[in-house]
Amino acid sequence: MKLKKSIGKKTLLFLAINAFMGVDIFFLPAIGAIYSGTASIIAWILMSVVALFISFYFAELVSMFPKAGGIYEYVKRSFGEFPSFILGWTAWIVSNIAIAMLIVGSLLYLFPSASFVFHLILSLFIIILFNYISYRGIDLSARLLLFFGLMSVLTILAVIIPGMPGVDLSRFYPLYASTPMLLLTLYFISENFFGWEATTYLAEEVKDARTVLPKFIILATLIVSVIEIFFVLVLLGNVDIQVLSEQKAPLNYLVSKLFGSDFARIFAVIIFIPMIGTAASWIVSSPRLLFAMARDRVLVPRLKSIHEKYRTPHYAILLQTVVTCFVTIIAIADYKMLLSLLLPLALIVYSVVLLSFLKLRVKMPGIKRYFKAPFGISGPSLIIVFNFILLLVWIEQVPGAIFIFIMSLMLVSFGIPIYLLIKLQTDEKFIEKFFDRFSWLWDKSFALWYGEREIKAVVDKLCIKNGYIVLDFGCGTGRTTIELAKRVVNGRVVAVDISKQQLKRAEHKAIEKHVSNVIFIKEHHLTPFEKHSFDAVTAVGVLDHLKDPERTLKNMFRLLKPGGCFSFFSFGKSMGIPAHDIMRSRERIKELFSKLGVKVNIKIEKKKMTEYIYMWGRK
Repeated sequence: MKLKKSIGKKTLLFLAINAFMGVDIFFLPAIGAIYSGTASIIAWILMSVVALFISFYFAELVSMFPKAGGIYEYVKRSFGEFPSFILGWTAWIVSNIAIAMLIVGSLLYLFPSASFVFHLILSLFIIILFNYISYRGIDLSARLLLFFGLMSVLTILAVIIPGMPGVDLSRFYPLYASTPMLLLTLYFISENFFGWEATTYLAEEVKDARTVLPKFIILATLIVSVIEIFFVLVLLGNVDIQVLSEQKAPLNYLVSKLFGSDFARIFAVIIFIPMIGTAASWIVSSPRLLFAMARDRVLVPRLKSIHEKYRTPHYAILLQTVVTCFVTIIAIADYKMLLSLLLPLALIVYSVVLLSFLKLRVKMPGIKRYFKAPFGISGPSLIIVFNFILLLVWIEQVPGAIFIFIMSLMLVSFGIPIYLLIKLQTDEKFIEKFFDRFSWLWDKSFALWYGEREIKAVVDKLCIKNGYIVLDFGCGTGRTTIELAKRVVNGRVVAVDISKQQLKRAEHKAIEKHVSNVIFIKEHHLTPFEKHSFDAVTAVGVLDHLKDPERTLKNMFRLLKPGGCFSFFSFGKSMGIPAHDIMRSRERIKELFSKLGVKVNIKIEKKKMTEYIYMWGRK
């Protein structure tokens, strides 16, 4: 089942505007004023120019690859799977931080004096509500985002138009700030221009995305940039810079100055609607990134499931709901903390996307581009350098920045074990390379979970006798193989594995234990063996690493003699990480074996935060 293409031009424009212009415009001018005073207007103009050029490069990329993964897809095409996974994972972390930050910031504006507990509970409620709307379908979500986008534009214009006559240009003289402070201002206000990726995530649900999306990404960036420059001009031109830098809610102060304090209280309620609109935009778009990554088998396959009725990636939406709530809680519903975590990661993400743009210009010069960006080599190169300088200035100038940066990188690092576990379940070539490189580490770590007790339990269930010929498929470093060889004595153990290094280590163990009745074979699919070759077969930690376990089991049972025994051992859910699809429940395992006409006994133990699954029986 595919995602539903139902986003038209009007909805797309306001959706894109909504993705760019959110709560940050109501906070960041005051933060910018702290560092560079009225000269911060220069930073807003410069950042608008940079943002416009970035939109050109996003427009070209989406015209080439209008896929749900957006930036994940671009990096995959240019640098390959693992870099694209890290980029996609980082972008998803950024999305969750952005959602939490935008909602927390909106509530701070509406309820500046409320308690932390109140902010936290209301934040979690809004996160769950918007994710539920996202779950109910793109049509409902699109109508919601259209409303929020329109409200965002109208609300800002409602301040700009009456505020322009009151702008005092003398406040901008002299227009000066030191270079480090101006760069620091650029660093913080850059977050207000982020959002291109949120629009590209919805590419598979946009009608005629190749030609429409590029135009509207650029148009939305231009509209938002112009509106924000005029808004900052009105704010700096009407409010004393010292007063502005002290305001927690600078827009409320400006509105009270323009219209009076009574209207300011009403306006705070009105403006809350567009302020949470950007969060809604991220909530709707971000699960599409998870969907695309799961479709490429670099995330849990369940995340690519599409709801039959609503045509939405419902499991991806559920995961996002949980993670966004978690991020909101650990950041203690602190807007500035969330902003500090988000900015370095976002700059890295955009820099990598621009690198992929450069690579694709060289790698795929002949591919059809429905939009071609100007300054295709020099532009992205300069912006990458610019982003790097901003990051360095922030680390150098802001106390504690390096600690926050390390925290951000730690969030990214959590994705690496997830990637490894998924690939070890789905990709045979990856499995072979992984075990060839890390055989020594695997031998030590696997023993922590699969010790003498487990080896005995697996071998006992085979009921083997002296003289038997036994197949140990996926023998690894020979932990089970040695015990099998001791029991068959005058028989033979055929130990098979896809990793040369694993086999070498297993062979070395056999020599150390003076075991000579083992044949070690490097093999993937058991094709060299004839039907009914073995009296017993076993596989430890194998079924949970197979892309197609049914095919492998069918081959093993083909090789097993009638009446022969089998004993398999696998891991289920481990340390909170979901199990392989077939290992999710006793019923799924039984269903798999029944397809092959084999009755299976199942025992599941839970220890060391892991499910131990024993499967045994006779053919």
